[in-house]
Amino acid sequence: MQSNELKRKLLDMLGEDKEFRHAVAGVIGYKEILDKFVDLEARMDERFAKIDERFVSMQEDMNNRFLAVDNRFLELETRMDERFAKIDERFAKIDERFAKIDERFAKIEEEIRDLREESNNLRKDMQEGFKRMDKRLRYIESYIERTSLTLEEEARDVIEYRLRKRDLPISISRLELPDIEIDIYGVDTDRCIIGEVKTRASSNVVEHVDKDIEMLCKRYPQYLRKKVIKVIYAMQVTQDAIEEGEKRDIWIVTAKSELTSLKMDDIDR
Repeated sequence: MQSNELKRKLLDMLGEDKEFRHAVAGVIGYKEILDKFVDLEARMDERFAKIDERFVSMQEDMNNRFLAVDNRFLELETRMDERFAKIDERFAKIDERFAKIDERFAKIEEEIRDLREESNNLRKDMQEGFKRMDKRLRYIESYIERTSLTLEEEARDVIEYRLRKRDLPISISRLELPDIEIDIYGVDTDRCIIGEVKTRASSNVVEHVDKDIEMLCKRYPQYLRKKVIKVIYAMQVTQDAIEEGEKRDIWIVTAKSELTSLKMDDIDR
């Protein structure tokens, strides 16, 4: 038991005590080998120490670089946050402007709806107004037609009466041809009377009588006679119509008087 204990103790000392290992190695004849191992171990320790220094230096350099990168990323993140904040601010302003635009469009749409409603109401009012106007126009046309017929009948009666007073018994009627209508027309053997009936006579009406006679000469000469009485019967007569009637030898008659003299013109057919 003592021998075994001694062995264990020696082995423990060899493993734990460096000097004891060296002494034992020298005793057993391995001093040279041991010196080489010691030298190698020292050199290895020195090299590992340098490697450790280099690793420490590299680690410090890497730490500094990572710190610089972290600082740059932090700076970049800060700048990006500032830029995004400005962008968010600009978008907020844009959203505000779009909100105002939407509000304006909403008002415009409301105004358009109001205008459409007003337009529809106006269209309805105009349609009702047109209906009333059509009704009034039909009434006016009917009244004019009735008045015209009455005025033409009055003109025929008055002119026939004034002709009889001059011993010119000519029957007056209306002449309707395909392309011309003559309000006052009458014939006897060698005379005819041709004229217009108007509510208001101006110089244009006076000229129109001569144009009717010219058309009859060109297209319907059988309705003319050698002598022609040109006449206008009107309720109102302008002064220029009277002057033009005197120049053209046109007899202008109203219900109360004769404004120009009755003359007979010779017609060359």
